[in-house]
Amino acid sequence: MKLPSGKKYSTSSKQRRIRQTTRRWLKKLNEPLPAIRSRTSRRASTYSISKDEIDMFVTLGAHGTPIKKRVRLSFRAADALLERLDRGEDLLEILCQGDEPYFSILRLLAPSLSLANAHRVALEYDGHAQKAFRSFGRRCAYSIFVFLFSFAMIYFFSQLIYPQMAAYAQDFGTALSLLKFFMNVLLAGLAGFFAFLGYVFLLPAQEWIERRLRTRSWMKKWVSLQMATLLRPLMKARLSTKDAFYVLARLENDSRIAYYARQIVDRLESGQTLLEAMDALDPDLLTFVELGMESMDMEAMLGLYLRRSEKRMKKLEDDGVRLLQLLSYSCVGILVFVAYEILLSPLNVLYTI
Repeated sequence: MKLPSGKKYSTSSKQRRIRQTTRRWLKKLNEPLPAIRSRTSRRASTYSISKDEIDMFVTLGAHGTPIKKRVRLSFRAADALLERLDRGEDLLEILCQGDEPYFSILRLLAPSLSLANAHRVALEYDGHAQKAFRSFGRRCAYSIFVFLFSFAMIYFFSQLIYPQMAAYAQDFGTALSLLKFFMNVLLAGLAGFFAFLGYVFLLPAQEWIERRLRTRSWMKKWVSLQMATLLRPLMKARLSTKDAFYVLARLENDSRIAYYARQIVDRLESGQTLLEAMDALDPDLLTFVELGMESMDMEAMLGLYLRRSEKRMKKLEDDGVRLLQLLSYSCVGILVFVAYEILLSPLNVLYTI
């Protein structure tokens, strides 16, 4: 009786050991699978797709190139992209995975427009603010250099030259202090002005600042110009105006346009008309929107508004450049006056003897 019970005991213990060994091996076999998946996901997220690569992809598509050949010719990480396509991932989701405003706009417009049209609009919109800021900066560069040179030379004369000539130009000390104060105010004003332009053109919008700026006419024109740039292709795609604003309200990396679009959507949902909901924008835009509703051709009216507004923004830029030029040349005049008063003060003393 003991032997059978011993066999039974040994058999059950062997079965337990076999089950434990099997579990350990299954655990080891299962361990690499998550690691492989995680490496794949990391590899997919490490490579980045650039706007130039998508531009090449779109251009090749316009000539009827097969999609796999377009991928291989356009993207540096072509093998990884083709692998994701073979796994059944959507091409648009792969191409729109970037974090820049360009990719945010591409994600919004590509489902409604063709990839080529969405790419064109995203490029136009993405570069609009940066081009405007760079254009203004390039045109103002010489004037800013002249101003900074004059500012530095005035401080040079006041800090190093004037103390040695103070005995001969005692009456000039008060005027020189006032000039230094004036130049400090100008420098602080210019720094604040360009910091503000950098915020408007390059940085994400902050709601507490936008609430204070939205009543300014130039801010209305700038926001309306950007809004019309995005609305026009959506109108061309036959989206309703309300649906177009729904799309813009989901814009991820441009909080200024999304901020205004969400307000318009909220007003439309509360029962206001389109023109009432858009009253925070440029009155000229409202006029062209009204004309678009009457003529049933909103796309053409938005195009006319864009052409008209761009000319006005160009004139505003020209006025700002001329103002900075006048300011810089005035500083040169101040520098000449300071140098004359300080350096020639000993001669004036000699003439009075």
